[in-house]
Amino acid sequence: MQTNWLVVAIVLGILALERLIITTTTKIPACIKWYRKLPFLHPNGISLMRIPMGIVAILFAANDHWITATLWFAFWMITDLSDGTIARNCNLQTETGKWLDPLSDKCMYFPALFYLSCKPILPFGLDIIPLPWVIAFIVIDTLGQASRLFVKKKAANSFGKAKTALVTILLSAISLDQIETIAFGDFVLINDNLVFFLIVSATILAFLSFYCKVIPDIWYANSFTLANFLCGIAAIAFAYAGYRKDNINYYIYCYVLVFVGQFFDLFDGRMARKYGSTPHGAIFDDIADGTSFGVGIASLIFFSLAFHEEWISPLLAAIIALVYAGCLFYRLYRFLHPTRVMPPGVFQGLPAPAGANLAGTSVLLATLFEHPAVGLFSASMVVITSLLMISNIPYLHFGQSLWPNTPRAIKMILFIMMIIFICVTFAHKIYRPAFVWWCFSISLLYTFYGIDWQLIFKPKAKDDPPPADSE
Repeated sequence: MQTNWLVVAIVLGILALERLIITTTTKIPACIKWYRKLPFLHPNGISLMRIPMGIVAILFAANDHWITATLWFAFWMITDLSDGTIARNCNLQTETGKWLDPLSDKCMYFPALFYLSCKPILPFGLDIIPLPWVIAFIVIDTLGQASRLFVKKKAANSFGKAKTALVTILLSAISLDQIETIAFGDFVLINDNLVFFLIVSATILAFLSFYCKVIPDIWYANSFTLANFLCGIAAIAFAYAGYRKDNINYYIYCYVLVFVGQFFDLFDGRMARKYGSTPHGAIFDDIADGTSFGVGIASLIFFSLAFHEEWISPLLAAIIALVYAGCLFYRLYRFLHPTRVMPPGVFQGLPAPAGANLAGTSVLLATLFEHPAVGLFSASMVVITSLLMISNIPYLHFGQSLWPNTPRAIKMILFIMMIIFICVTFAHKIYRPAFVWWCFSISLLYTFYGIDWQLIFKPKAKDDPPPADSE
């Protein structure tokens, strides 16, 4: 592991040095003239140089020079940050660059993916990444690149950037594991399951990137709403499977699907505000939220409490689940028909996604402990969550008030870390309790700190409008 840590330190040092040099020099007029004068430092020049470097990295790896291959690959992927910064700060953005830059990225990681998966068909490769998924990824990613020839949206979107980052992390982790096994005691991090979930996640991101390029803008919101709805349907199936197979891991899978659905719910709201939606988009969104955050989590509450908690009978579990579902459905109805006037970016009551998070993780915590009192605590948390959703407490809208104020780079890092965390949770049982505790903690944190305390303690002016009547 010492060699791996040294390689990681070198890569991070190169990244820090690159960021320092590029971000500093591209703000100095004399240096900007220098960048514009030298063609090989133009963004397109850097992209052209990057095209053959993926093959070079594989040649190093094929000759068992994994340290050199890792450093070479990392250096040239870091230049993907350089050309973007130079293009923006030096006014060197071109239409060619919008398709050349992602093409050069693909020329970097396509050879590595193929080499690490081609052992079943070619003798010189390895058999680390499943070949069918690599083929699916390459086909979808190639379609995304080809779509730039006929669509107006040529620049990389957030899904495309996340896909490139995730593939880079996957290939780097495998390369480090070839240098020296990444292990913490007897626990080995890189296994077949983790590699599988990471390449599947990258393939899904590649599809979303391609899909968002070719569909009309007005379809964005409903597409993400549909994805949230499908996550809810799958979550219900996993909750039932947890009961049928008497396996608490299925309950965790159920919650993870609802958790992923919340990202789609976040995206559909942003897309609707930015690009508009269809006439019934708001109703479709409520149906999806009701399926995912309502029925999905209610199923998790019922099956986990009824059949895995000693002090809670199936009847009591059913009542608690129905109370939660009823409060959430009322919360969704009141979102469209508010009973009080709230400022922009403020919810009336605990938002449905936050309620689903808090209730879902509360009952999952009960499955991690054998003491029956923990089940009563979880059931009480579900009831409290239900009451908070139908309360009049003002909560800051995460998608409108908190998330937009987060720097774009931080958003991308958090998004990638979340995908990796979910993949590790699926691949390693040992990390599932940590995932549950982490989600419960952030849910509890938002429950307290997401309250708009200024609005609560704001003195009511005489000319404030009276509360709106419920429709």
